[in-house]
Amino acid sequence: MAMDKAVKKAFIRYTEKKYPDESERIIKKAEDLFPELYAKAPDIGGSENLMAYNLDMFLVAISFYEASDHRIDGHAIGEIAQDVYERFKFLRHFVNLNGKRTMKLFRNLMYKKYVPYARLVEEKRSKGQWGNTWRIRIDPDDSREGVRFDLVGCPLADYARANGYTDLLPHLCATDHVIPKLIHAKLIRTHTCALGSDSCDYWYIGDESETARNYSGKLV
Repeated sequence: MAMDKAVKKAFIRYTEKKYPDESERIIKKAEDLFPELYAKAPDIGGSENLMAYNLDMFLVAISFYEASDHRIDGHAIGEIAQDVYERFKFLRHFVNLNGKRTMKLFRNLMYKKYVPYARLVEEKRSKGQWGNTWRIRIDPDDSREGVRFDLVGCPLADYARANGYTDLLPHLCATDHVIPKLIHAKLIRTHTCALGSDSCDYWYIGDESETARNYSGKLV
């Protein structure tokens, strides 16, 4: 199942659980709002952009936020992310990034996907297309551990600032720390576009690694 569809189902489950008497109305209103919210979003290439599903998830969250009169807010998003984790935690039995071979395979797969994406983004932007979509700096510090990259620019942050959702955005970004647990990974991230940086740093390491155990910096 695509992650954006899994997230939408989680929002529906949350709504039905927390607001049983209003759930039908809220869900219907959220579905009606989604295309209106999408129409305000920048053109970042649609299905041609492998990162575009992030925009869909972001707008699903906003549609339920608005449809619930702001009750399905940032705190709710954390609970919804945990629900998604619980639904997919069986994956922990199959993928464990603490294994060197598994991490190497994961790294190769990620970079194999992101290297051509980075080139495509630069090509599109040189033609004035895809706006401020995510650009990628792969392993900017030449790290030998885990998987590391920066996402430069963020159309979600742009949308949030333009449309009044800056308080919601950090809660959405925080969910990035939940999903890596499905593969026994820890995300180390020290800055985000949501909090004013020009990029978001990502460093995935095994959750039992020495680095994970000893890291004492602030995570955002």
